[in-house]
Amino acid sequence: MGLFETIRNRTGLMVIVIGGALFAFIMTEFLSSSSVLFSGDRDAIGYINGDKVSYIEFSKRMDHLREGNQQLANSSVAQISQAVWNQELNDRIIGALLDDLGFAVNESELMQAVAENPSIQEMEGFRDPNTGLFQMTLLKNALANLRDNKDQSTEATDQWINWINFENDVHQERLSNKFYAAVGAGLRMPASLFQYNANRNALQAVVDYAVAPVSSIQDSAVEVTEADYRAVYNERRENFKMAGEMRDVLFASFTIEPSDVDRNRVKDELIAMKAELIASEGDSMFVMANSDQPFVDRYIAWDNLPAYLNDAMTSREEGFVAGPIAINNGFELVKVMNAVNLPDSVKAKHVLIAFAGAERSSATRAPVEAQSLADSLFNAIKDGSISFADVNDEYNDDVVARTQGGDLGWFKSGAMANAFENYCFRNASGDVGMVFTPFGFHIIEISKQSGSVPSARLAHVYRIVDVSKETEQDIYTRAANLAQALQKGDDNYAAATAAGVALLPNRNMTATDDNMTGLGECRPVVKWAFEAGRSTGEVAVVNNAYQQYVVVKLDAIYQDDFKSIDDVRPELELLATNRAKVRLLVEELESQDQPVYNQATVSMASPFIQGAGRESAIIGGMVAQKPGYESGVLQGDNGAYRYKVTNVLENAVNAGIGDLAAENNLLRGNARSFLLQALMSSADVEDLRGKFF
Repeated sequence: MGLFETIRNRTGLMVIVIGGALFAFIMTEFLSSSSVLFSGDRDAIGYINGDKVSYIEFSKRMDHLREGNQQLANSSVAQISQAVWNQELNDRIIGALLDDLGFAVNESELMQAVAENPSIQEMEGFRDPNTGLFQMTLLKNALANLRDNKDQSTEATDQWINWINFENDVHQERLSNKFYAAVGAGLRMPASLFQYNANRNALQAVVDYAVAPVSSIQDSAVEVTEADYRAVYNERRENFKMAGEMRDVLFASFTIEPSDVDRNRVKDELIAMKAELIASEGDSMFVMANSDQPFVDRYIAWDNLPAYLNDAMTSREEGFVAGPIAINNGFELVKVMNAVNLPDSVKAKHVLIAFAGAERSSATRAPVEAQSLADSLFNAIKDGSISFADVNDEYNDDVVARTQGGDLGWFKSGAMANAFENYCFRNASGDVGMVFTPFGFHIIEISKQSGSVPSARLAHVYRIVDVSKETEQDIYTRAANLAQALQKGDDNYAAATAAGVALLPNRNMTATDDNMTGLGECRPVVKWAFEAGRSTGEVAVVNNAYQQYVVVKLDAIYQDDFKSIDDVRPELELLATNRAKVRLLVEELESQDQPVYNQATVSMASPFIQGAGRESAIIGGMVAQKPGYESGVLQGDNGAYRYKVTNVLENAVNAGIGDLAAENNLLRGNARSFLLQALMSSADVEDLRGKFF
């Protein structure tokens, strides 16, 4: 069982298992109740080409993705939701297309894809113990065993379901790869077009040019008209297209953190406790009774102490107590329980008796069976009725160590699990013992020990500094006062400055955003902003996952369309101002009989004009003309220009086969993202996740 559990945990694919009937029942009741403030189908988390995406099924996929992918185990709800939504889009849009086109993966292709999966290739249970190479036979035998025993227990059934889902994901991945490979094979850059582009970029023009840059005029010197705004808006209108509803907010964050009073309270508690710890004769129990962190029974070499303890441990005598020491979000007392000399390194061998569910385990026995077997084998070794070597050869679940007679070689402190290390370093050469670790039950024989290192066993009494009710109330009051000022219509930024915080904008927020610049994770804030019935100008104090009180003001609401010119007027201000400046500069340059000319060599490979900036259209005109051409006054993005072409350099470029092949590989490599983007943009997608998560 453990073998396939590891596959499930280590694979980067999403593993989906069947959810419980109880969950479905509860969610069905919840979604059908009138307390859910949604219109329409309350189970609809979205629609893709008219097909409903069920909230219940979507939530199950989120749970199974989190359970089956360690890389996503600590991700936020919004991140998991996005991963599952992307998979839904792919399955429903690409999947339907694959069916229509007749793409398929046969059984032999699937088995080959499974065997090539890195998670399978890295499994010790599928490697030849002598060569260390992957063996297809071992995989097939393990699958046959899993299939034949799938009805023997609930765990076996779950493992079989997990494997089937893993296969389904591998199948879908191979199917998608075949499709995108076929699309990529049909894409190529024509040699003539590639040569044309190379020649165009190599073409250079030597010019004398005069420039009047926008930087030469103050903003106050020009009158920006509505026509200027309209012109720059029309030029960039596609940039303002929205894929869905968006909102703008202003926000200020009041971090919920302990005050100096809170910190001093905890520090004083530890100062009062210090004498008790010095007098304590049961240090481990004292830690368990008084510390916010569990007691860890381990020795540490004095030379390996963390830097913060090196400064605090002014004495190494047993019974010495240092602190309180500020560390992380709290304070701690540290007591020297005892000081001893321990080996620098140990050579040992072991027999591992693993069980289903243990780390890196392919065993199928239950934990109680593993313990019973380990106890009997250990007792047999101790009374001499069986040798360690015989137990290793027949029972050792550590495949690598078994081939070495159980020998693990030499290792230093910190290389093994804590219980394993404690036994090896605290006992003598020749001792045989048994310990339990997350890998299973270990029968250990200490072969040799080397060196002598001064070490200590330390007791850490750690106390977290929590935010007191008084401190939190004070933080909330400050936030509420700012919210009240904004609601009354006070100047937004002046009110924030008076409150001692920065008021920041967050533009183009979507209902599924989970992060805001200047705030970080922000789902409670986003959910508040997108609640039905919200209107611009509303203000609230939002508890952002107990990390901050956030004062939020809803600044704008944009529907699913293009933003209007008024919506983006602040973004257009600089562009419109420059356009007005250029209009004035054109008149000035036209009035000059003897403008100052500069010489430059320009090309489309780098369409910049010194002293002005990027001017693709102006540069394009320069390289397109013949020697002797003289322009009139031209309007650019960043100034007014006139130029004379004195020479054109038609640099010969021979685009080789290798260059063309590299361009084709780049084109084909982008086929997946380009095609997916095109298909998604043409699909009818309604994303309602923001109302649920």
